[in-house]
Amino acid sequence: GIETKRFRRDPIWRKEMRLKWGISEQHTLIGLVARLDPMKDHTTFLRMAAILQDRFLHTRFVCVGDGPDAYLHELLELAEALSLGEKLVWGGPHFEMPAVYSALDIFVSSSYGEGFSNVIGEAMACETPCVVTNVGDSARIVGETGRIVAPKAPAGLAEAVSELLQLSADSRFELGRQARVRIQKYYSVEKMVAS
Repeated sequence: GIETKRFRRDPIWRKEMRLKWGISEQHTLIGLVARLDPMKDHTTFLRMAAILQDRFLHTRFVCVGDGPDAYLHELLELAEALSLGEKLVWGGPHFEMPAVYSALDIFVSSSYGEGFSNVIGEAMACETPCVVTNVGDSARIVGETGRIVAPKAPAGLAEAVSELLQLSADSRFELGRQARVRIQKYYSVEKMVAS
């Protein structure tokens, strides 16, 4: 059950978090929220970012989450090899997750294994359109309100994110609004208790 009263989009949180990360409103921010673990497949997310960075010059990327230093070091080396530079922010761990989701324009889950992914539901409750891999319950959660791709496929992930980037800001906002409605209808705490 997603706490939809807590997880909601807030323009003040959005502004504060983006300011903290050095992201202006002229940038479209794509984010991955996950612990640093190979199953979450940050590698595919970073390779997707490398594909998109030159096609969409105003796009920025953020990874939020914590994990083993050795694995973080591997990911930092990959990001450097992919020349992501200042286009990629390492957000580290956060506890005010509604602020994180509010700061994003597109949420990505690149995992190659999941059960019921709370972060997808939380992002949707915060009106953030999602692109997710077809693992666990991810596709069922997103439904028609986002994009669903095969796991471990950076080019496919990039293509799906590209589709959302090419939408107008209003169309993307409407997709996010529909995402919240879907969570309220099917996956809220109230719905869970009633079920």
